[in-house]
Amino acid sequence: MPRKINLAVIGGGSSQWMTGLMRDVYLLDEVEGGEIRLVDPIIERVEAVADMLRAFNRLRGKAFAISVVDNRKEALKDADFVITTFSPGSMDAFENDLEIPFKYGIFQPVSMTVGPCGISAAIRTAPVAYEIVEDMEEMCPGAWLLNVTNPMSVVTRAMNLAARTVKVVGLCHEVHALPRYLAETLGIQRPADVSILDFMYRWLAKEGYEYTIAGLNHCPWLTEFRHHGDDLIPAVRRYCSEHWGRGTVTAKYALCRTFGCLPLAGDRHLVEFWPSLCNLRNGYATKYGVRKTTVDARRQGVERSLASVRRIAKGEELVAWDPSDEELTGIMRAILTQTTSVGTVNMPNRGQIANLPRDVVVETLAVIGADGVVPKPSGSLPGPIASLMRLHADIHELTLQAGLAGDRDLLVQALSLDPLSAPADFSEIGQLADDLLAANKQWLPRFFK
Repeated sequence: MPRKINLAVIGGGSSQWMTGLMRDVYLLDEVEGGEIRLVDPIIERVEAVADMLRAFNRLRGKAFAISVVDNRKEALKDADFVITTFSPGSMDAFENDLEIPFKYGIFQPVSMTVGPCGISAAIRTAPVAYEIVEDMEEMCPGAWLLNVTNPMSVVTRAMNLAARTVKVVGLCHEVHALPRYLAETLGIQRPADVSILDFMYRWLAKEGYEYTIAGLNHCPWLTEFRHHGDDLIPAVRRYCSEHWGRGTVTAKYALCRTFGCLPLAGDRHLVEFWPSLCNLRNGYATKYGVRKTTVDARRQGVERSLASVRRIAKGEELVAWDPSDEELTGIMRAILTQTTSVGTVNMPNRGQIANLPRDVVVETLAVIGADGVVPKPSGSLPGPIASLMRLHADIHELTLQAGLAGDRDLLVQALSLDPLSAPADFSEIGQLADDLLAANKQWLPRFFK
């Protein structure tokens, strides 16, 4: 029987995320309605999203009460699920993250995970993430927190530090390019009538394929791929080696031919983990087809998505009621129905990756069902890959400590350790830290007590 749920969305004015995520929620046949409470400081955007959801109610025959709530604790009261998609400072802070390091010779095309840009974003975002879970423990203990906020590793780690009964899962869609990479390297084609998620988590298994994904967010690796027991990873590496330079110059292929495993994130994220993939000699990754996502382009994207939200609310734009490739509602469905599913998650390392530090957030496959979300054992990462992942995991930990404590010295240490700080003179790193702190001061209260 369909049931009612209480859903709170922190960052509910995120127009670029909310259309797809909420469309998936409204496609849950197991849910007939309940409450959806939206929290966001940008009133113009969150009100537009609320109007869109009221239109979704009419279009899908659902009975959700929709409200925009100023007080976060009030929004979290008795929530069954909480979705987090927030960014303190939004585009103004992001512009500082991206452009200030450039003055020191540090160029990043994306800035969502690592490097000085990712570190700057993390020290703003992680303390808020921690406080959200503290509020959840008071207002909705035992609830599920589904996080899509970046920087994923540091934010999800902060959430888990505060969690006692709250169940935290970080979700990212980068691994959903796996079907395309399998088609390229092994000729395994996804049938036209099979969705990406069904292909990855059901179709491949039915056809006798087994695989392992392991790594950090935005740098997960296909470490095992077998068909009826036969190891196909050597064939993947051979393809990458043979096709390198034949009209195909990708960071992904370069990494696979060197380290033997295929990374699954897009090149725009991967190049930020290696300074030798994003530097002056290779045109800051333009050699690999990566272009900088400018702040202006992001602002324009927000405006386009907001305009679409408003048109949907007014009935001026049709809604395609097809599920997205996001994994969020698949987890919700498995929890609500107590059925078993498989997904890719970011969760604390409890041994699922044997040679990475305990408790750091790692990305692996997981089984979702009556026992909650249980990451699958993924063995050990190959030595060189593990070395790089450990370095970035250590930087994530330093960044988290700096953000939670408001500690400038730890921030300088994190910036100094990150490989992408290499273009700056070492003696300038302290000034870079000070510039980032000053520019984003209003969103960094712990550093300015």
